[in-house]
Amino acid sequence: MAILHVEDQEVIREVVRRGLEAHGFAVVSVDGVRAAKQACSERDDLAGALLDVRLRDGNGVELYEWIVIHRPNLAVRVAFVTGSADAEVHGALSAIGRPVLRKPFELAHLARYAAAWETAAAAPGSAGAAGTSPD
Repeated sequence: MAILHVEDQEVIREVVRRGLEAHGFAVVSVDGVRAAKQACSERDDLAGALLDVRLRDGNGVELYEWIVIHRPNLAVRVAFVTGSADAEVHGALSAIGRPVLRKPFELAHLARYAAAWETAAAAPGSAGAAGTSPD
């Protein structure tokens, strides 16, 4: 199982990848919407996805909407990351109902999400269980 991390800032991608790998998780790190869609289309081992909201080639909300259509089992195991204080962004994220982590975040918190996602994805007959928040 692997965790998809979509982030356009290389330094953040690298820190998250190293941090999650140190906790024993495989990570697929990509820099944007196009690469994330390709990873989702090519891989059937994605246990969860961590999506940055603002990306150079689109945004995490639109990517999430694509995931809902093309990978519905994965959609219940998505969390968003944002550094924005924009009320409109937070309104859109609240309407989706998926967890939102604000930058800066603790790597241990991401590891708890990853562990919950892997457990839910591996459950026999599970579509991914919507209750995959580690909190």
